[in-house]
Amino acid sequence: MNTKDLILQASKEEFILNGYNNASLRNIALKCHISATAIYRHFKNKEEIFNAVIEPLITYFNKMANYVETKDIDFFNNDNLDEMWKFEHDGGFHLKLIFGKYNDLVKLIVKERKAWFKELIINYEYDATIRYINKMKDKGYEIKKFSLISFKVLLDSYLEAYLNLLDFNLEKEGLLKIGNEINEFFTIGFRNLLGF
Repeated sequence: MNTKDLILQASKEEFILNGYNNASLRNIALKCHISATAIYRHFKNKEEIFNAVIEPLITYFNKMANYVETKDIDFFNNDNLDEMWKFEHDGGFHLKLIFGKYNDLVKLIVKERKAWFKELIINYEYDATIRYINKMKDKGYEIKKFSLISFKVLLDSYLEAYLNLLDFNLEKEGLLKIGNEINEFFTIGFRNLLGF
């Protein structure tokens, strides 16, 4: 493992253990067997290190979001909206994002940058849904008028329900069960609000 990767691994451990504000570059350097000044050969500051640590989760989010949006468009192009909702429900996009392979990074971000993380996801969901609705209108679908504020509040509540599960020490089976119940509840709400 090269020095930069060692710094990232040690930084991740330090951020998880002590949080962003209390993370010590000296501790990170000690774990890497380098001087604290050597860290600056690879990163400008602690903020840049933190962003590099969470980058795999952001990349994963973007990859998953693009995949889901592509699948949704395929369902739409085949006039199969019920299958789209089933895919959205069964696919567990939020479950995979929050409780998947980057769960430790999600916990770190929620602890340190919850508002930023929620805004990232909610803005994506909002924009993707508006794009989808516009495609539906272009194809001649009748779209129910709805309040954009209600929609954003519903998105926020949906995400918050998932993030609240981080506070419970649940085994994977219990987590999936509750996650699916949350998904089912909000799917009904979204379908009712959006009208499709």
